[in-house]
Amino acid sequence: MMMGRFERDAFDTLFDHAPDKLNVVKKSLITFVNKHLNKLNLEVTELETQFADGVYLVLLMGLLEDYFVPLYNFYLTPESFEQKAHNVAFSFELMQDGGLKKPKARPEDIVNLDLKSTLRVLYNLFTKYKNVE
Repeated sequence: MMMGRFERDAFDTLFDHAPDKLNVVKKSLITFVNKHLNKLNLEVTELETQFADGVYLVLLMGLLEDYFVPLYNFYLTPESFEQKAHNVAFSFELMQDGGLKKPKARPEDIVNLDLKSTLRVLYNLFTKYKNVE
């Protein structure tokens, strides 16, 4: 953060100057997450909405780090904003446990369907785990 404003990053530039390339990035990330989530017979088709409750983020971290996340640690069917934010925050903790920096996005941004925040989080996972089978 500089002087009360966040530094712009590649996703700001992508949204502002290359919206045509946004679909390429989204397709790449969908391919990446589905490669792993398919092991649980789950599939992502909409990045904008399917990560908002945090469930797929938690499950994806378990798959990427090769462990089972106990179901009592998160809400498998979250009903409230607070439960969804808890799931996303928990997934952020798992990411940090896996050696990633704390995401710049806030859990509330993901729950509120902020595509840029969701893309940033998924891209960080992609860059670390793209070669994981």
